[in-house]
This record gives sequence, structure tokens and C-alpha cells, in this order.
Amino acid sequence: MKNTSNEVELKELWEKLYHKFCIEYNNDFSNQDVDGWLSHFVPNQKINVYQYGIDATGKKGKGKTIKIYTGSIFSSLIKGRISAKLMAKIVFKRLAKQNYSHSETELLGIQNNINTKSKVKAHFSYKRFNAQGEMYDSGIGLYSLLKVKNQWLINEMSVYDTHDEFNSRVDLSQIWHPSKGIS
Repeated sequence: MKNTSNEVELKELWEKLYHKFCIEYNNDFSNQDVDGWLSHFVPNQKINVYQYGIDATGKKGKGKTIKIYTGSIFSSLIKGRISAKLMAKIVFKRLAKQNYSHSETELLGIQNNINTKSKVKAHFSYKRFNAQGEMYDSGIGLYSLLKVKNQWLINEMSVYDTHDEFNSRVDLSQIWHPSKGIS
């Protein structure tokens, strides 16, 4: 069966996103490289991180929103957001207290916006491991990406504790995986 041009484009996009996020992003996060990790986000941008899952927020399952800014610390204060650099340092400090060793990231699907070639969503799973090699945390992510200077960069993140939580909030029919083909 011959591949359609749309399927070829999706496979090429898949390969780019796989390399960018399952290898580069994962390495920067695992190495707790603040600047490297932040290089995967749109610069000078307001970014929302939505966290869904076990309700420790008191919001009856509505989740928690972290509002960050990827520009300077001064600009983040003016915009009423936490500096992305400060947030990264806090996250990595927490991970160090958990005896964090590394993460494994798997690209599960992509949602290409057919109306524009500059926006896409990527569906990931991640696992975190401690220094003893034991997995102690996992979750699902749906990242909104913008194409900036020919690079796919994060401009919004939604993180879910479980596949069930993800499945209850996201239309899976819009998520593509190479094994699925084009519908």
C-alpha cells in the first residue's frame, strides 16, 4: 500500500519529535541541565503547565495550573508568573531529594493541526527512576508545540497521573501513531 503525502509528513514529524523529546529533551531533563531543558520551550513566552490527577489541590479534580514565563526573572515578575529558570531549579532540587537518577520518555502519538504547519501536540509517557534503578513515578503528558526557527518548542504542557485521567480529558481519535496509519 502506497503512503499518502500526509502520512509521509506525519512520519517525518514523528521522527523529528521522537529525536527532539525522547532523546534530547529526556537527556537534558535526566541530567538536570536547567538551560538545556529550558531550551525546549518557546523563549520569552507565557507558558501554562496544567497538572491533572490525584487531587492534592483541594480543587475537586480540576487540577493545578502553574504559570511560568521563559524570559527574564524581572519580566516574569511583571507578568505575574514564576520564572521558568526558577521553576526548573525547584523541580530539579525536589528530584535530587527523591534520589532521582534518570527518566525514560516515550512518544505515544501526535496531533497535527492540518490548518497550520506551525502547531502540533505531542502525547508522551514518562517514567522516573531512582539511583537504585527503581521506577518511582510515572505519568502522561500532552505538550503543545510551536515551530520557531525550524524547531519544535513547548508552549503549553498538560500532565496526567494516569492513562485513565488522560483518556477522560483528551479526544484520542485526534492522536496519530505510525502503527495507526491515516484514517
